[in-house]
Amino acid sequence: MDVDAPSSFTAETMALQRAFESHRPSKSRLFSDPYADAFLRPWMRWMAAASGVPVLRTVATRLFDAKTGPGPRPSAIIRTRVIDDALVDIVERHKDSQVVILGAGFDTRAYRLSALAMARVFELDHPATQRAKREVIVRLKLSSGHVVHAPINFEHDDLYGVLTGAGIHPNSPIVFVWEGVTNYLSARAVDDTLVTLRRISRNPNAVLIITYVDSRALDEPSPFPEARRWTKAVRDAGEPWIFGLHPESVSRWFRERGYQVRSDISTKDASWQLFADLHRAERGSALYRVVVADITPLNE
Repeated sequence: MDVDAPSSFTAETMALQRAFESHRPSKSRLFSDPYADAFLRPWMRWMAAASGVPVLRTVATRLFDAKTGPGPRPSAIIRTRVIDDALVDIVERHKDSQVVILGAGFDTRAYRLSALAMARVFELDHPATQRAKREVIVRLKLSSGHVVHAPINFEHDDLYGVLTGAGIHPNSPIVFVWEGVTNYLSARAVDDTLVTLRRISRNPNAVLIITYVDSRALDEPSPFPEARRWTKAVRDAGEPWIFGLHPESVSRWFRERGYQVRSDISTKDASWQLFADLHRAERGSALYRVVVADITPLNE
């Protein structure tokens, strides 16, 4: 692994989108991430701060949307809220749960979700991104004794060895969060990871929360009007989408790999109620989806 490589730009962009949401008035936001600003470069921090001023909020978010398209920002914040809700529900029902965040980026759930304060949280990602993140954690003086950082390259490294070396307890419940990652990986890397999660999950209460993009977003012509600009934006950033699934085959696809899908929802469908409750007209995209699935342990 190139430990001197720059941290992920998409991780920083995701932090910016969470910062936009966190600068909204408390009565109209989906969640609060008080640490998101700290991961941003100066111009991004300026945009986030501007979005907290009522007369500038629309300008700041429209500038962002003009570059990325109409789908990414509302989809990002909706997926964050959907995952937050699912994760908190699972951890509160199984108090001894461990949480593994695969491709953690600048995710701050270990610090901003009170339900995770007593949980053991394992964050896996490229060492360059982890280094940048840990510098911020130290600067903010956040309590991180419950967090284990484990470097990994999902295309090449041994995930099983990384997790066991980090101190995971296979016999206790584990919640794996795999957010915003699969679309950047090869099909082989996704399959290999899913096999490994089954190998290391020996407790029947193991759960996977995972995002994926509708495979039709990768094709031309796409049925999603926002797909072309969205895929171009990530490609121009040097992190193109290369993997997707068709929603109609998702339950079968996961079942063939030893997973039982509990729910599969697009950020568009999830946004109807979540935004309506806040009297907001925004909508997530139908091409971005979140799955919650039970894991069948792999007997070896």
